[in-house]
Amino acid sequence: MGGIAGLLLSATATAASMLESTQFDFNGPQYHYRFSARIAAPAAAVRAVVNDVDQLAQTNDSIRLSRVLSRDADGSWVRQLRLRQCVLVFCFDIDFVERVREDPNGDLRTTVLPGRGNFRQGEAVWQITPLADGSTRMVMEARQEPDFWIPPVLGPLIMKRTFTHEVEETIVNIERLARAHAVLR
Repeated sequence: MGGIAGLLLSATATAASMLESTQFDFNGPQYHYRFSARIAAPAAAVRAVVNDVDQLAQTNDSIRLSRVLSRDADGSWVRQLRLRQCVLVFCFDIDFVERVREDPNGDLRTTVLPGRGNFRQGEAVWQITPLADGSTRMVMEARQEPDFWIPPVLGPLIMKRTFTHEVEETIVNIERLARAHAVLR
């Protein structure tokens, strides 16, 4: 993930993780999405999974490629994420090429590099916060403008449903990988 994403509030429990809320809205050619999840793993381990480009493909079956293209002296890096999304019988590739940087507080920020993937623009922030009980709250919010056509009316409705499913799968897998990472430490 990066990924796709009306206000849809949910309290869907899967494994020990819990999807607290999701939101997915279209505004012209751009979409905005946000989710909040509680993950039963330490924040440091969750952050390690989200920052590990090599492990990212294990968080969601849609991710076909995850790789670092370059690293810069300021600590940021450029990564490529290629996803294969199928909605009904229509499948398409999503190609993110984005600059990633970790803020001093641990938030992960991504900025789409125009002309290098199939997005005109976009930004995302991943907030990973430790909770008193040892679990983690992960909030991800993004605004993106794809460089591909999304069919009006039906497209956004299907994308909202797909987004919720993808987020549920991703948080379960992040939790699984984070728990394994915490055990190995």
